[in-house]
Amino acid sequence: QRQMCKETERIESRNIEILDSDMLQRLNDGIEIAAEKGSNETLVLVDRTAFVVSVKNRTVITTMSQEDLKGNIFTNIDSTVIM
Repeated sequence: QRQMCKETERIESRNIEILDSDMLQRLNDGIEIAAEKGSNETLVLVDRTAFVVSVKNRTVITTMSQEDLKGNIFTNIDSTVIM
């Protein structure tokens, strides 16, 4: 059975709203895809929001909205999933 992300504090601390359960489901689907490929740390892009996720722990490490993405470099990831 699919496990949901354990933490949403990081998302809330960045004032990023998950507007509906569809966005959260797509994030979890992206984590599941990364897990199936053996990823450890993945960047999941859902619409205009980026989530760096610990796949093993199913935990959002950091998140950024589209406005915050410009000029940033994502390091210590081994995969990217675009949902």
